[in-house]
Amino acid sequence: ILRSGKNARDTIAAVKSRLEELKKSLPAGVEVVPVYDRSQLIDRAIDNLSHKLLEEFIVVAVVCGLFLWHLRSALVAIVSLPLGIMIAFIVMRYQGVNANIMSLGGIAIAIGAMVDAAVVMIENAHKHIEEWKHRHPGQPLQGETHWRVIGEAAAEVGPTLFFCLLIITLSFIPVFTLEAQEGRLFGPLAFTKTYAMAGAAGLSVTLIPILMGYMIRGKIPSENSNPL
Repeated sequence: ILRSGKNARDTIAAVKSRLEELKKSLPAGVEVVPVYDRSQLIDRAIDNLSHKLLEEFIVVAVVCGLFLWHLRSALVAIVSLPLGIMIAFIVMRYQGVNANIMSLGGIAIAIGAMVDAAVVMIENAHKHIEEWKHRHPGQPLQGETHWRVIGEAAAEVGPTLFFCLLIITLSFIPVFTLEAQEGRLFGPLAFTKTYAMAGAAGLSVTLIPILMGYMIRGKIPSENSNPL
């Protein structure tokens, strides 16, 4: 019997294990034939959603690359995705939230919004570098000056971006007030989306500015030179 709130997949695995033990004691010619196995549906659903998450990763990476038109800058935005999702999985692990259709669905919803702050911050850094080069023609932007320009660009938009992501994160709070069947169904989705967005918000004001300093170097294309 599957108890309320328990993991169906684990329970089914335990039933299969017990059936294998019971087979040894069955009379000759008697066998147990499963007619419905819910674990197959669960596995197919999780596999399907896992593939969709991978597709979303690829699409976000391609879009970032095309619009920023600078590979290393795009990598800064893309790196926030796996790290933000990893943060969500770590919290899920400690909270005991299972990876199911709804919890993974929450991450799928969050992916598109998670890179917003990084992209805006990188775009602002590009503009600051472009303006510095206009003011100092022929001079290389490097060393302490490079870090100061990146730092100013990050400080200009960082607080606003952090609170924007925080507002999106908090927007799912009403879902936590759902009770009974609705609460059990949508609760995991709200938890994972909140964790992923909170992770992205934290990364946007900690790791992203540092990565920008290391990665946004060399020839930075101006906005007008982007063919899109």
